[in-house]
Amino acid sequence: MSRPSIYDRISAKRIAQEEAARVAALAEAASQVEPQPEPEPEPVALQDVTSSFTFAGFNLMFPAGFRFRDIHTTLEHDGEPVTLTIRRRDVHPGQTLEQLFATATRTLHERNPQMRVIRQRDCRIAGSAAKAVDFHFSAGHEPRHGRLVGALVPVEGRDAVQWLDISCVIDPTRPGLSLWLTEFDRLLDGLALR
Repeated sequence: MSRPSIYDRISAKRIAQEEAARVAALAEAASQVEPQPEPEPEPVALQDVTSSFTFAGFNLMFPAGFRFRDIHTTLEHDGEPVTLTIRRRDVHPGQTLEQLFATATRTLHERNPQMRVIRQRDCRIAGSAAKAVDFHFSAGHEPRHGRLVGALVPVEGRDAVQWLDISCVIDPTRPGLSLWLTEFDRLLDGLALR
């Protein structure tokens, strides 16, 4: 009766350890739960309701039949001005998000020829697919930074969508506005909450 050599015993032990490690790794991989993707949020529809807004606690309610089409306002955030623009437009059949967003970006370029696009990305507004662009330009000698977000949003009670774009412009050198774009994104996230 011959005994296996020490090298054969070491090799057999190593092979057994490798096999045990491989089986353990397979068992661990099988036991891990596959993360489920988050469901796409349901788009929130625009409503054909009487327009109003609250200003310093006063609610300005417009008569029936009056609806906002464009809002261009200056807000104050930590004592610094923020220009906010909101536009709502009917969409012609066949117009796509990409076409309307390209038109909106081109309009920005026409108003600010020295505008430089910083980044463009896909996002969501109120559950609808959207596009966003960050841009930079100068107003005289003052630098300006802006963000434009646009989407095709359904209209309640109709089988149609409307173009909705929301933009803001700030002076990026103002310390009080250093976190404004985060606040702006949070404001947009709140559009889905009713």
